[in-house]
Amino acid sequence: MRVILILLLFGTTTQGFFYSEDYCSWPLIQDQDVTLSATSKLPGRGPEHAKFDSVTTTRPLAWTPSTSNYNQWLIINLKKPKKIHRIATLGSGPNFVQEYSLETSQDGDNWSAIRNSAVGVGSGDSRELFTGNTESDAPFTNEFQTPIIAQYLRINPTRWHERISLRVELYGCDYAPSTISFNSSSLIYRNLTHYPIASRKDTIKFRFKTTSPDGTLIYSKGTQSDYFALQLLDNRLILNINLGGGQMTSITAGSLLDDNLWHDVIIDRYLNQLSFTVDRVEVKAVIKGDFYQLDLDKILYIGGVPFSDTGLVTGQNFTGCMENFYLNDTNVIDKLKNPPDNYYGDTEESFYKNNTFFNCPESSVVPVSFLETNVKNFIKLKGYEGIGTLNVTFEMRTWVDFGVVFYHKFTSRGFCKLYFEKSKFLIEVQQPDTSPRLVLDNFPNELFNEGLWHRVIFSITTNSIVLSVDERVVRTSRLIKIHTGGLYHFGGTPESSLDSSLIQIDTNAHSQLTKNALSTSTGIQAPTTSTLQSTTINYVGCLRQISIDGNFQNPQDFDKPTAAIVLDSCQMLDRCNPNPCEHGSVCRQTSQEFECICDENYTGATCHMPLYPLSCESYRQTGYGNIGDIKREVTIDIDGSGPLEPFPVTCQFYHDNTVETILHHHSETPVLVDGYEGNGAFNQEIEYDAGWGQIEVLLNRSLTCRQWLRHECRNSRLFNSPSLMESFSPSTWWVSRQNTPMDYWAGGLLGSMKCDCGILGQCEVPEKWCNCDSGLDTWLSDEGWLTDMTYLPVRAIRVGDTGTVSDDKQAKFTLGPLVCTGDALFSTPITFRLADATLQFPLDQYGTNILSTHSWDIYLEFKTTTQNAVLLHAKGPTDFLKLEIINGNLVKFQVEAGSGPLGVNVVVTGSLADDQWHSVQVEKNRKQLRIVLDGSQTSSILQPPGPQRNIYLTSDLYLGATIESRDGYVGCIRSLLVNGLMFDLKQAGELQPYGVGLGCFGKCGSGPCLNNGTCEEGYDKYTCDCRFTAFKGPICADEIGINLASNSYVKMEFRGSYKSTIAEKLRVGFTTTEPKGFLVGLSSNKTGEYLTLMVSNSGHLRLVFDFGFERQELIFPDQNFATGQYHDVQITRLDSGTKLIMKVDNLEPKIYHFDVKNSADAQFNNIEYLYIGKNESMREGFIGCISRVEFDDQYPLKYYFQEDRPSTIYSYPATLIEDFCSVEPVTHPPEIPESRPLPKLDEDKLRAIYNSSTIQSAILGGILALLFLLIILIVILIGRQVGLYKGQYLTQEDEGALGSDGADEAVVRGVAGVKVGVKREWFI
Repeated sequence: MRVILILLLFGTTTQGFFYSEDYCSWPLIQDQDVTLSATSKLPGRGPEHAKFDSVTTTRPLAWTPSTSNYNQWLIINLKKPKKIHRIATLGSGPNFVQEYSLETSQDGDNWSAIRNSAVGVGSGDSRELFTGNTESDAPFTNEFQTPIIAQYLRINPTRWHERISLRVELYGCDYAPSTISFNSSSLIYRNLTHYPIASRKDTIKFRFKTTSPDGTLIYSKGTQSDYFALQLLDNRLILNINLGGGQMTSITAGSLLDDNLWHDVIIDRYLNQLSFTVDRVEVKAVIKGDFYQLDLDKILYIGGVPFSDTGLVTGQNFTGCMENFYLNDTNVIDKLKNPPDNYYGDTEESFYKNNTFFNCPESSVVPVSFLETNVKNFIKLKGYEGIGTLNVTFEMRTWVDFGVVFYHKFTSRGFCKLYFEKSKFLIEVQQPDTSPRLVLDNFPNELFNEGLWHRVIFSITTNSIVLSVDERVVRTSRLIKIHTGGLYHFGGTPESSLDSSLIQIDTNAHSQLTKNALSTSTGIQAPTTSTLQSTTINYVGCLRQISIDGNFQNPQDFDKPTAAIVLDSCQMLDRCNPNPCEHGSVCRQTSQEFECICDENYTGATCHMPLYPLSCESYRQTGYGNIGDIKREVTIDIDGSGPLEPFPVTCQFYHDNTVETILHHHSETPVLVDGYEGNGAFNQEIEYDAGWGQIEVLLNRSLTCRQWLRHECRNSRLFNSPSLMESFSPSTWWVSRQNTPMDYWAGGLLGSMKCDCGILGQCEVPEKWCNCDSGLDTWLSDEGWLTDMTYLPVRAIRVGDTGTVSDDKQAKFTLGPLVCTGDALFSTPITFRLADATLQFPLDQYGTNILSTHSWDIYLEFKTTTQNAVLLHAKGPTDFLKLEIINGNLVKFQVEAGSGPLGVNVVVTGSLADDQWHSVQVEKNRKQLRIVLDGSQTSSILQPPGPQRNIYLTSDLYLGATIESRDGYVGCIRSLLVNGLMFDLKQAGELQPYGVGLGCFGKCGSGPCLNNGTCEEGYDKYTCDCRFTAFKGPICADEIGINLASNSYVKMEFRGSYKSTIAEKLRVGFTTTEPKGFLVGLSSNKTGEYLTLMVSNSGHLRLVFDFGFERQELIFPDQNFATGQYHDVQITRLDSGTKLIMKVDNLEPKIYHFDVKNSADAQFNNIEYLYIGKNESMREGFIGCISRVEFDDQYPLKYYFQEDRPSTIYSYPATLIEDFCSVEPVTHPPEIPESRPLPKLDEDKLRAIYNSSTIQSAILGGILALLFLLIILIVILIGRQVGLYKGQYLTQEDEGALGSDGADEAVVRGVAGVKVGVKREWFI
């Protein structure tokens, strides 16, 4: 481990944090003296082939271990310390290393891991995992912001492609140290009286090593109360700085820095921004106060101070060594070695030293590390045997709760032991006689396992046991006499030394203590079961300065029994440095694990998750606000798991579900201003209950915000209106959030220089633009709402023109709280209407990959009816994350981060596909994977042991399906937060519109199901439930009818509990050409009450009913209903039977009122039967088609034609045929299918492919051109041959006849004569 300490003292360098190291970039492994070794190798693939230039004639060679696993190392010996700035890696063929860790050493035995600079140690170890190659032949380089200084470097591959194959090069230069040593009375100083430091930017860097846990390293102060103090305290570095504002800023970095190893530190200050880096681990802070310059004008001390002063917390000076101490660009140690010419007095670079030396002597303090508990780790040392006194001295450092530190067996039966049990440091003594075992807790209220060195002195003499820890002595007197054995065990207990006859639990130990003891310590207790268990647990930690009976035991002379014991090094691991617990929580640890003690605002394994709601709307969503118009005082955490702290607000809830968030400030009561005459002379800063960062997020998430502002005046002017812009000189104004003076008052407009009355033309004095510009000797006011969210809230109020306290000029202002409405997190949902639709979010949209940390979380809310779907997905070369719904009742979260897939899920007893909003939050931290469903149902799984890797994702975050657009989600999603940062779903939906829509709406929103059918939402489809309608079909629009003859009817009985009604709804559709007929009727034989709807002989509708109060007959005469057209009749009785509405088709409804006396019974009692077409008493019934029969919640024709017809409904004849009554079903127009956009092509990849194939394309083009020319040549030759013989044919002419002018001449000139064939005859 190393620390680099850099303090940028502003004004001397403009390079920032790091210096240019271009001169230090030489390849180091090419040196012939460098040797490489490895844990294993394949034949012909040894470590010697791990150099970049290791190639054969066919392919590059590389180091390849015999087995690809996590236990392979490539070790580089540079022969002497080098400064290493970067590392580059290559693979071989298809094999390469994708990730690796690094360790360094100065001697090849004691190794220190390169620590992760961004996060703490975690539950595994602290190694930083460096990104390796993504392909074999392209070098991948990692820069070391803090250069590595080491002779040995070893590489441990942790991820690879196919198998481990590695070539490596290191780049750097020789390391030339400038060293100086301090002995607690030494120091370096520089007089700043003549050359003070007045800087706005500072840098200091150096290396150091020490065995002392405390000491002052740097100190200086100024006459204006500025100071700078860097100190070691309890083996940690503490930096205290004050820029003169009276407020000290203190930050801590590093841990276990007294291990006698070199540590590198960098401190960088720019104005009030401070960066403190120790061993590559950076801590940032903002310096308190209002000043940005460090003014030091006294003496600058390095290595110690002659006296205590402000800002110092330790009274000791530094003991140890420093190397290459840079103050800005000045190497202080070099200046001491080669001082400037001081002939004319001190110069700016004059440094002086006192009792220091330009070397670094080796420390005589040699620690021993005990690393594991699961093996028998102990050091066995010899001492005087058979004497009556025991005296052991040692120093210990540990974090264990259990473990044996020291064990000694007496010559006779009995033993003594020092051990930890439940974090207490105890003594156990078993005397040689039969006395019960004695357990002493001499320090019941103190803990010694906090990772600090403690000096222990333990002695046993006759009748006395003494334990001293850090010079605090506790004596226990009792009758005891021992004879020492010859062996002393440190770090554990050998099993052979345990005498089972002595291991007995005696609960009466207290009563059996000797009565004549001289004195007894207060911590005597009986041994317990856990005490016995502690005898088998070895110590994990460090020991040093071991002495037995006054004889110092040199660890370099020890026999090392196991690999779990390391000599000459204290290799403890501080799991709390840097603090892995988030939001300022406290970290505690053991030798195996850390624990976070969360404050009241956060929870979780690393205190990552918030306990408070995200907003007032979030509070309402949980159900707390759904109780009407009320106000509640609520604490909200506006960014969830983000860095912003929770803050209090007032939540105003209304009946219409409107929610207001009210942020208060400390100046809401009216403020009277008097005696401030100058413009803006009175300044009232507004202090809100939230910081400006929190307010910014609140404004960004709110739909509207407003703030009430009122100014009252008497003889005092506000804007001095009217005026031109160039001459605008207001007496009073308000200041915006951006600290900008504003040129309008509440109710006015930006840039108008007016108040509300000036905009409306209603000011007290018409030519003025504000009432308070009237200058009248009476109280006037200008007031209104400020509504421009760009400038809200008011940061300050500046008031002037209020004269003196003795005149009549006065002003008064009142500023209300900030009132914001809505929350974009919940008001901008998105709907996925196609299963292959996705929204893609770049993970680096906030600058860096938002998931490239050890702790992160994702929050979203969903509403769906789908049973199986992927909500979130992202991938890398091997890593991935996926959040999905399974079987409608399980949410599963999976992560692969290089250690194998890890999954966690939550199962609900109900359904997640219930079309209701559900919230899910997933978290990955360095201890566990966790999922929270609906804020209450939680499940988690521990991370596997070993290094905790950052997840490596190269894709965008896909919402709604996998990256391949599979297993898609349909439904609504809102409130997507990653690490407390809101991902804008609305903007993403506008940019990627395929298959998604703004707002939360489904297919049922348009009412596709007709006739009161119930629409069941599917978001990409819908289903109509027609069970409670008189219709059927996909949208409940298909008629269920019956064609009746004069003797046909359908009867339905109401059996058992007869139906009685005071209000009815009756519906029937029909078509007929007969001017009379019974449509539908209801009757009761018990009461004689009935209702009949029929077509009268004149073709009109006739409704007759008698419910006991009097018979009623109603005629609908406006139309002839026997024309063969289809008619729809709906009859509704309501208002306790006093009102009846008859609606036919689209005609004007007929409304009838009845005078029903209070004593009359208008109820239709004990309905027994419903008839369709006719009843049994009729000879002739309806002729035509009847459909859509509905009586309240009864659908007789639907029941009649269903597969399992109820026994209560039947017909005559027994079987009737279903008919749709010539009514064609209604259909919806088909939806226009959406076209999936073409995939985006990566132009860079296409260009790279094109450029890489330029040569091949040229060669191929040349070959094709030659082939084309050859083909053309062949065609020409063939054509020529054809032309040469064109027209030649076989002829029977005599050769001599050639060239003759006629037939006669041909005969004369012929040679062979004329060939004459023999004639033949054929008889058919």
